[in-house]
Amino acid sequence: MHDDFYPSPIQNPEKHQLRDNANYIGLMMLVMEGSFFLLGNVLNLLASVVTLDLTIYLFVYSAAYSIAMALSAILVSVLSGRRHFPLSPSRSVRPADAFFGILAAIGICMAANIAVNFILLFFESFGVPEPEMPDYLQPTVQSLLLNLFVFAVLPALLEELVFRGYVLRALRPHGDWFAVIVSSVMFGLMHGNIAQIPFALIVGVALGWLYIMTDNIWVPVAVHFANNTFSFLLQYCTLGMDEAKLEMVNAFAIFSLIAIGALSLAVLIARRSALFRRLSCRSSLMTGDRLKTLLGAPLFLISVLVFILLTIVDVVGSIK
Repeated sequence: MHDDFYPSPIQNPEKHQLRDNANYIGLMMLVMEGSFFLLGNVLNLLASVVTLDLTIYLFVYSAAYSIAMALSAILVSVLSGRRHFPLSPSRSVRPADAFFGILAAIGICMAANIAVNFILLFFESFGVPEPEMPDYLQPTVQSLLLNLFVFAVLPALLEELVFRGYVLRALRPHGDWFAVIVSSVMFGLMHGNIAQIPFALIVGVALGWLYIMTDNIWVPVAVHFANNTFSFLLQYCTLGMDEAKLEMVNAFAIFSLIAIGALSLAVLIARRSALFRRLSCRSSLMTGDRLKTLLGAPLFLISVLVFILLTIVDVVGSIK
């Protein structure tokens, strides 16, 4: 019988490792989503029983978010024997690479906003409205600072901890770009609505690229923070503007950052930056085999299906 009938001795251990890593990621996503569901309902119940000041509500929300996002991931990681600190940088980054890489990634984030607008227009043509996002920003400096802490500082730290520090890192032995794409898909699906999923997926690729190329998680943390901060600063500065002027200011700000990002990419390419170095293939498996093994891991597959189901429920619930 032909020797090719039997799996190679190298591939079998890698498939086993990939299946273990996929189940580990799936368990983390399920515990995290379950925590969000439980704590979200507790928060809603509390708000219905007790009248909460907006400031107190946001602090309670940030505590619930931190527990659901970070504590769930850390507990699953520790109980699974993955004892590493995901926010620790592996190596230092050249200042020029970090500076221009961050600007380039911010430009990609802004371009993602434009792409999402076209996607939303496509869905609206089928009667699916744009998701309504809660707005807690008030025209005071205190409100701006509180919103920046809750919606810029915490997500930058905790979502990068989970999706780059744990998920992407667990998948790196099976291919760097494989790890970037899978972690970005999970990052997108986690957001659970048609506006944020494509945006987070595109941004996740940029953040994963920076993490892979720098081996320093604080670079994507900086981009994540800068993107969210820009959004809130722009929103704060345009409070009270009429719609025509608001659209003009938003377009000018977004296209300016896209231009800066494109220029930064050109500088990195001209400098032959290490951010564009060729990566060696880490996996002995073909891409198709890796995908089959990934989706063949029960906990990973269940977590993906849960994310998709929750997104469908959100879409159906928004149709009137």
